[in-house]
Parts: sequence; C-alpha cells; structure tokens
Amino acid sequence: MSEDIQQPYLTDPVIQGQLVSYIEACRQRIPTFVNRHFSLQGAFQLNRLALGGDILVAPFNFLMGLPNFLLRLIAMLFELLGAHRLARRLLKIHLGLPTRVQQALSTHLYTDLLMLSHHHEDADKRLRQLLHQSAREPLRIYVQTRNVAGDITAGTLAAILGLILLNQFTPGSFSAGAAIAHLVASEQAASEFFLGETVGRFYYALFPVNPPIGIVMLTVLVVMVTIALVAAFSGMLHDPIQKRTGIHQRRLNQLLDAIEKSACQSLAKGYRPKDTFVGRIYDFIDWVKGLLSF
Repeated sequence: MSEDIQQPYLTDPVIQGQLVSYIEACRQRIPTFVNRHFSLQGAFQLNRLALGGDILVAPFNFLMGLPNFLLRLIAMLFELLGAHRLARRLLKIHLGLPTRVQQALSTHLYTDLLMLSHHHEDADKRLRQLLHQSAREPLRIYVQTRNVAGDITAGTLAAILGLILLNQFTPGSFSAGAAIAHLVASEQAASEFFLGETVGRFYYALFPVNPPIGIVMLTVLVVMVTIALVAAFSGMLHDPIQKRTGIHQRRLNQLLDAIEKSACQSLAKGYRPKDTFVGRIYDFIDWVKGLLSF
C-alpha cells in the first residue's frame, strides 16, 4: 500500500475517528453475520455451492496445504530477520485454486459485514479508498483459512473411522492409505495361506506382509481424493460448531483488527491466523504415522 495514501490518516484526527467508528460498527454486525451465514441453515446454503467445480479442484487444494504451510513458515523466518517486505510478499502467495464457496464468503464479508459495497455519505473519500485497500489482503487470507478448517474436520473424521474400522489412529490420507494397503495385503495373503485362512490371519499378524509400494501409493491417492471431497463439504459440520463455540466470532474480530492495523500502518505485521498452524499438526502426525508403518 502506498504511503502517500496512508499518511493523511496517521495525522488527521477526523479521519482517525471515522476509521474507529467504522471498525466498531463492523464489530456490532458480527453476531448477525455469524447467525446468518454460519448457523445450520446458513452453513448449508453456503457450503452446498461446493457441488460442481469445487469437487474438481478439492484434491489439488488439499494437496497444496503443506506447501502453503511451508511458505508461511519461511515468511515468519524473514519476519524475525527483519525482512518485513519480503515476508509480506510471501504471505500473498497462495498455491491453490479459488472455489465457489470462498468466492461467496468473500462477497458476504464484503457486503454484509464490512459493507464496502455501500456508499457512505458521511465517510471521507480517502477513507473509503483506504478501507478497500486495507481489507483486500486480510479478507483473502481469512477466506483461504477455511481450507484448514476443512482439513481438520476431514482429518478428525478419518482418525475416528480409522479407530473404528482399522483399530489404528489415522489422522490423514497418508496414514489411512498405508493402513488400508497393509490390511488388504494381509487379507489377501491370509486367504492364500497353505494352512487355511484362519491360520494365515494368525501368521501374518505375527509376521506382517508388506504390500508393493505402488499399491500403497495408489491407495493413498484414493484416500486423499476422498478426504479432499469430504473437506470440500465439511463446512456444513464445522461452521455450526465454530459458531456455537464462539470461534467464528473471535476470528472475525481478529480480521477487523488486521484491517484496522493495515489501515493505520504502512507496513503492518501480516495477518496470520493461528488456524493454519493447528491444521498442519494433523499433516505432521499423518506423515510420521504413515512412514512408521513401512
């Protein structure tokens, strides 16, 4: 953001007062916004948009979760080293394709919460321009963070199903795919055991059979696509839960904090929701669990 646009707002108390009033008005709209778009009915209306093109891009976006996380870690490192501009540039990079759900949520935030599509007669023209610029990046990051919430939900469901069906903790596609491949290989080997299937099950329980790496990778791929599709629609589950627990309200307040800081500082610290790092814990455990199965 250019400093010649922002500088008047650092010195003009009238504009500063308008900015504070604007952000406070947005905060007052948070409960209504959450009830409208993240309740059971609102979440269904929003997330049903995933039917269609979102299904096709879901596996790719799911696969980009880890690279995006690594980019944010590198950005944090540059931030600590004092390279703030480079860190901000890295934070703007997002590997993935936009979805209809993300686009719809962006529109709702823009029009219903921030009301930036409305013309405010009592607001300075420079303030409106600054708000548009200041909100652009935090809005983009906020919407992209929904992918992490979907991954967490899908990973939790995978872990529960793994405990029930496989008697193993499988928090993701890698660990679940490896477990399924080993189970199928053991079942096939037991069915062909020369002393019978029952004895074969006992034998291969003591001496596990290792499936071919190609079968493991194919199984992991199938499970990954399945989990990605679940994640695409998982908002129908995690949105009402986050509404009930107050997570949506907290995150929207943090979004407004980021917009306000961006409007007040020419080089404000980048907006980095902690949800991204929490979600990648699942990925780390998943990869470790999958590698230990070999």
